[in-house]
Amino acid sequence: MAVKTYLYSTNLRLSSNFVTSEFRCKCGKAHSTLISTELVNGLQRLVDVLGASKAIITSGYRCFNHDKAVGGSGYGMHTRGLAADVIFYDKAGKPISSKLVSCKAQDLGFNGIGKIDSQAIHLDIGPRRWWGDETVLGGTTGSVTTDYYRYYGIKRSGHISELQTLLNAKGHKLAVDNIIGPKTLAAVKSYTIEQGDRGELVRWVQTRLKALGYDCGTADGIAGDKTMNAIHKWQSANGVGVGYFGGSDWNTLLK
Repeated sequence: MAVKTYLYSTNLRLSSNFVTSEFRCKCGKAHSTLISTELVNGLQRLVDVLGASKAIITSGYRCFNHDKAVGGSGYGMHTRGLAADVIFYDKAGKPISSKLVSCKAQDLGFNGIGKIDSQAIHLDIGPRRWWGDETVLGGTTGSVTTDYYRYYGIKRSGHISELQTLLNAKGHKLAVDNIIGPKTLAAVKSYTIEQGDRGELVRWVQTRLKALGYDCGTADGIAGDKTMNAIHKWQSANGVGVGYFGGSDWNTLLK
């Protein structure tokens, strides 16, 4: 895991929604900050998938003393730059339920997910898996579920709804109704996927192709060799032109 050290005075942009100063320790001392690049990338993907207008980090990096002061061991994921407590906000500026965020974080593969309250959530990319609920007894010490959707009684949205949400994060204004109508089709056909492309749309295509039996490797949002080979095999099997993914390929994949 790539964890970088930033001086307290540094305020670099790390992604579309996050800058280094947001991750500073809340102890009040001007010491350096540890931040994992993988954590930032995961948080940004979550913003995009949720279609959030912003995300506020309530606790990022923690020094040993501050982690102890807030009830930690002094050696947890926050002290390694691998964790953040976050509140996500929708387009209307209202906090997104931490229950929903838990489910989406599960979809994106976060190892550490913990509902703090109705709005705030702990997220980390540490080596151990912990999916907890800090509002229940034992939620801070052990995993309480293997599936947040089932745990919170939230229905999984269809893959078309997920696509519509991703497109809305890119500026489209589609109804998230899990129906491929002319507006959704027109929106998605404005995008192509070529070797080396990155992003949530690539990840969505990877997930769909894997569901259809085509091996893309890990659905990591990167159009590498495995992904492009899977695309070419799918194109050949469906009688469409082999090359980059786009145009009428979307019509066939979305049938």
